[in-house]
Amino acid sequence: MGRGRFNKRRGGRGGGGGRDGGGAFARDFKRQKRGDDRNASDHGGHADIVRENAQFEAYYKAQKIVPEQEWEEFLTSLRTPLPMTFRINGSGKFATDLRDNLEGTLFAELLETKLVDEENHEIPPPKPLAWYPERLAWQCSYTRTQLRSKPILQGIFDFIKTANEIGSISRQEAVSMIPPFFLDVQPHHRVLDMCASPGSKTFQILERMHGDFEGNAKLPTGFVVANDVDLKRCNLLTHQTKRANSPTLLVTNHEAQNYPVIKGPKGEVFDFDAILCDVPCTGDATMRKSPDIWTRWTPGNGNGLHSLQLKIAMRGAQLVKVGGRLVYSTCSLNPIENEAVVAALLKECKGALELLDVSKELPDLKRSPGIHDWQVWDKFGYHPSFDGGEEMYKLSRTMFSDEETKKLPLERCLRLLPHHQDTGGFFVAVFQKVEAMEVPADAYTKKQAMKERIRLTLSVNAQDEIKMSHEVYQLVSKGASDVVPPIEGENGEYLLPHRGAKGPNGGSRWLGIDPVLPVNDPKVINSIYDVYGIRSEDIALHKNCVTRTLDTSRPKRVYTMTDSLREYLACDVGESLRVTCCGLKAFERQEIKEDDEDDVCDYRLTQDGLPMMFPFVTKRIIRPTFTDYKMLLERRTLAFEYSADAPQRAVVSDPETKKALLDLTLGCCVLVPKDEDLAAHNFTMQDLAIACWRGRTSTNLLVSKAETIHFIDKVRAVPVLATESKGEAPMETA
Repeated sequence: MGRGRFNKRRGGRGGGGGRDGGGAFARDFKRQKRGDDRNASDHGGHADIVRENAQFEAYYKAQKIVPEQEWEEFLTSLRTPLPMTFRINGSGKFATDLRDNLEGTLFAELLETKLVDEENHEIPPPKPLAWYPERLAWQCSYTRTQLRSKPILQGIFDFIKTANEIGSISRQEAVSMIPPFFLDVQPHHRVLDMCASPGSKTFQILERMHGDFEGNAKLPTGFVVANDVDLKRCNLLTHQTKRANSPTLLVTNHEAQNYPVIKGPKGEVFDFDAILCDVPCTGDATMRKSPDIWTRWTPGNGNGLHSLQLKIAMRGAQLVKVGGRLVYSTCSLNPIENEAVVAALLKECKGALELLDVSKELPDLKRSPGIHDWQVWDKFGYHPSFDGGEEMYKLSRTMFSDEETKKLPLERCLRLLPHHQDTGGFFVAVFQKVEAMEVPADAYTKKQAMKERIRLTLSVNAQDEIKMSHEVYQLVSKGASDVVPPIEGENGEYLLPHRGAKGPNGGSRWLGIDPVLPVNDPKVINSIYDVYGIRSEDIALHKNCVTRTLDTSRPKRVYTMTDSLREYLACDVGESLRVTCCGLKAFERQEIKEDDEDDVCDYRLTQDGLPMMFPFVTKRIIRPTFTDYKMLLERRTLAFEYSADAPQRAVVSDPETKKALLDLTLGCCVLVPKDEDLAAHNFTMQDLAIACWRGRTSTNLLVSKAETIHFIDKVRAVPVLATESKGEAPMETA
């Protein structure tokens, strides 16, 4: 996590706490630097900050979360800048190839070179995180200044900047990578990330959801809901997770403690197999990244958030299914935000939750056990008991350890201390639900239902006051809050309603949020099916496509989702969900002025959606030579004919490739190297499929420049002989 959490959550509102959820402390942290789940790389700006706080030392010595013999090492670590860490995204061949390339090139030279910092202290070379599988996460102790100023580090700086932009890696604090592993996500799971922004953990969850999915015709059958209370941060969350290219993702904007309950037609609750409660917290375990916390920390900081944290965890406990996992985590060292919340949750759930022993999971991760007894402090000092009678400030009974608390297996919690593996601090508790619990409706649903009754009352009142009273009575007596069944298709599956069509002017009732509307116009869907050779039996675009455009007969963008996500949205007939992002952008409208062409589709494939759609596409696929493929990546365009007016333009060199392109009508196509070239260099078709535009005189990439670099990196080591002859331009090096 390591998020500087208050700044992230704007006053502890990550779960929706608002003013009574730690807002006062949040305002004290207004200037705390942003970044969330990302590392502070340039520590020069914090040089003048005093990394000492007598209250902090006294408080945590009293809590005894650090063994006495390790105390000085603990403090020394907190005063040392946090190393930069990143993980390689995805799995399979490309991830391991990228790792091997890093180890064999950029990092190999550094292992043989001794580097020192400004104070002549040796800087350790990059190393993999010992506990992260397959050496796919790395730690570097270089500051941004060092990366920019030392020539030998320039390659690492360029790599991290570019690879993070295109999604090959994610810069993420080491301890923030831990919670998704304990969720044990499977491809068929329904997963909820309750306080998800900025999205690094959600990205990990999506990767695990897809497993070893490499573009084959088997999609995950589950889905992932990523929620955040701040609408602007939902946009950041969407940007961060779009690189996963997943049709299983739904981004929502709600208070976590009041996350909506979605029910099926028989009243059954849509519960979740795995829920992550990475709750808003004081973030005092992130001092290495945000050292300004030193001067702002007080003993009572965590007290204002305890209630909110417990409410969010309780909502997660209600929504997780029996047998499912709930992971509670913070980037705080404070037992009031950690063990006290865990103990209160176990008591309130009355045996429905079991705190799991996960000591054998991630065995190379060094951890400290949770504690059973702690001290509660506020601005008046230490309070041994809630019933002491002395004056207290913002304290509650659940913050205190009692005899029942001491019998709970709190040692199964894990606390990560910064000096153990040169990281930030962290706390994790892993639960399994063993019994069913009552799931109350969220506050918004009740409030909205009352508003709708009032609107109905006023509408009738304008016509006949006596009739109005009668109709209101009938409305209540008939049970207006009963579950409304979703729309059913011919095969009994639930179909998407026109979400948002009930709002003013045909838009969504959620102000500032575009409606989610189904795309089922036969003219749109059948055109996509026919032109790209996609079979409805393989992927049901006619049921699983949506748009945010009000005119669904001519949507600007078309998003596709999995069956399970469509059913979840379909059962939300009351539109309780405030949806900011849904599914994967698979198609975009294109303009082709070609009236005499029959084989023309108004929609082109997007590169974002291609990894998912490619296995189902059987038409408009061109198989160029590796020479032409690499040339197209490097030049971004290939002309069909040499022109003396533009001698610098690259030209398609292979006659078969040229003929195949010219045989196509204008519009989108997919280019993939020939099978023999793929086999010779150990690539699959999905690895190198790119979206292109077949124009009148040339073919052009429909891939961003950053994504193009990603593909060039994939094929960089593949030798290509460029032939220079009349009608062909010499090949350039990328």
